[in-house]
Amino acid sequence: MTKNQVVADIMMADFKKIDGITKVSEALKMMKQEKLNAVLIAPRNETDVYGILTLRDIARKVIGQRRKLHEAHVYEIMSKPVLSVPSNMPLPYAARHMTNFSVSYAMVLENNEVKGMISLNGIVHFWDQE
Repeated sequence: MTKNQVVADIMMADFKKIDGITKVSEALKMMKQEKLNAVLIAPRNETDVYGILTLRDIARKVIGQRRKLHEAHVYEIMSKPVLSVPSNMPLPYAARHMTNFSVSYAMVLENNEVKGMISLNGIVHFWDQE
């Protein structure tokens, strides 16, 4: 039987958030230093929503198109809006929700506040069966 693990049990609470006007080269440098595969992009104002930048975005939308990292801005290649899941959602439902939308990362919300990020990789690696 499986434990009743929820998103909050395995979320990455130390996620990073950057501005969309950041150059991709700066974002990539920070991601390498922090050993991150994804970062959230802060909303521009109260009517905007979060975006997400992943290494896949950089590979596909910059490197794959032979663009220069120092000329492209994060807002040009990020994905938006970011899928979100509640912190108390059971892991099997979070996994199903994320795969239904073909995303590897989701924002974790608690009381309408961003509390962290979760990845399919994290769900698979931390899944605990008794």
